[in-house]
Amino acid sequence: MTLTREKFALYQRFGGELDARTRAVPDTRTLLSDEEWAMIDDLHMQIAVVRAGRASEAFATTVQQRLDAVADADLRAALWGSALP
Repeated sequence: MTLTREKFALYQRFGGELDARTRAVPDTRTLLSDEEWAMIDDLHMQIAVVRAGRASEAFATTVQQRLDAVADADLRAALWGSALP
């Protein structure tokens, strides 16, 4: 499984609200599975913690490694290199 910027755009389209996506457009599960959604949600939260300076260096390294393992370069740059909502 590789997370892409397109998948993140779908996540953002619904403000990270899985229930909203499921009610409004359930057929998007073929584009972004619930598992991928949860992974984006988790990474999004973890990166926010790191950016806020509330994480140890070890945690920050783990988050970066996890992101490197599951996201393409474009999404890594978008998530790690920009301010998160």
